[in-house]
Amino acid sequence: MFRRRPRYKLSRRQFVENSLLGAFLATSHSHLSHADSYSPYEGQCVVSLTLNGGADPTQFCDPKTNTPGEKRINNWAERDQPRQAGNITFAPVADNQWLLEQFGSDMLVINGVDYGTNSHTTGIMFSKTGSNTEGKPAVTALHAAERTADQPLAYSIFAGVARTGGLISYNQFSSLSKLRALARPYQQDSLYIAGVDTSRLKRSRDELDTISTLGDVEAEWREASTRSVRQWLSLQRYQASSNLAERLAPLGSLLPADGDIMPSEEFRAGGDKVYSSLKQQMQSTLLVFKSGLGSAADIELGGFDTHDNHDAQHEVLYTHLADALGFFWDYAEELGIADRILLVIGSDFGRTNFYNDGEGKDHWPVGSYIIMERNASWGNRVVGLTDELHFAKRINPSTLREDRNGILITPAHVHKALQEYLGLDLFADDMGLSLGEVESLPLFDSSLQSVDGLSPYARGIW
Repeated sequence: MFRRRPRYKLSRRQFVENSLLGAFLATSHSHLSHADSYSPYEGQCVVSLTLNGGADPTQFCDPKTNTPGEKRINNWAERDQPRQAGNITFAPVADNQWLLEQFGSDMLVINGVDYGTNSHTTGIMFSKTGSNTEGKPAVTALHAAERTADQPLAYSIFAGVARTGGLISYNQFSSLSKLRALARPYQQDSLYIAGVDTSRLKRSRDELDTISTLGDVEAEWREASTRSVRQWLSLQRYQASSNLAERLAPLGSLLPADGDIMPSEEFRAGGDKVYSSLKQQMQSTLLVFKSGLGSAADIELGGFDTHDNHDAQHEVLYTHLADALGFFWDYAEELGIADRILLVIGSDFGRTNFYNDGEGKDHWPVGSYIIMERNASWGNRVVGLTDELHFAKRINPSTLREDRNGILITPAHVHKALQEYLGLDLFADDMGLSLGEVESLPLFDSSLQSVDGLSPYARGIW
């Protein structure tokens, strides 16, 4: 698809300063803005879900049976074989079968991704940005900067570490109640005593309006007397933030009562406990998107660093992941935004192709991605290959088929393809944040996949 380049090329610093000024001008008119003075965003939204710790693809979307003469790669393979939903092969554990049968047609599975590291920090950075060095933005940050830089919640972090590349600021929330406090600053949380709602204002609205007016007068005086561009921009940011509550009104009207907020969950995995707020992170993300105040979010499910008790913990986590993804897409449908969302699921790396002495698995540099979009033309496909011991195989960069003279897929290839698919590649290049000479792979070409039809297991190759 043809995309016209911007007429003028801004530096990153100019872009950030202009974005700050644009955000201020969008929210301020003589310091008296109104919620209906801007348009809510109604375009495509992007979510990055990190499976933190190093998820094991051989127990999910790149299943491996045990090879005679080699160490045991999976205990489940002693009693079962991989199964298949459409073109996607999966391990017969947890609720993988339900998940793949329910959503496989909306999935692109990318196996055999070589992260080239066993470091959590480097692995997550590589997974989220496509670069194993500092300075590049996550695909979510890039999307927010290009599409919704003037929106107050353009880029939200509900778990994990932000990677902005200096392009855009971000909002970080640990819970939906924190988001509600921001969207409803005048009102305390509801307290129900004997069935009576005792909600009340923290301060009277008249008192808060007086404070706001005095702040605006002070800011106007300082703006008139300042000669520093940096000080002036600081004042603009202050004035924009002082009007934030009014801009967040569309979100405030959507936020659920306490009883409808998805709670954090606790699971037992053998002798361990696993905690997750993933569903609440998803709920918060979708409500921000529905409000039109943002277009990108990062969420996370932790606990995958299983150096012992691997099977029990991964099974619990993958069962929860399937349940949470079901909630995510159901809730998005309920809000009427499911057809606007691209979900990118990745991890630090994979786990070893054998168990250690504690029945755990250690770090392994080969992993997978899953990319989801409702009714995607490129769904129900697997690209990328690994051998029977979960070593990455080389593929032809044009056909995506196995090719011993081809390339190994890395997170850089995945992110290059994501940028192109989302129409962000020219923007990244203009901001000096492109992924350089990385090959462009046709990962979203619906006519291509690394294995046709039946999996190698179903065809009896392994």
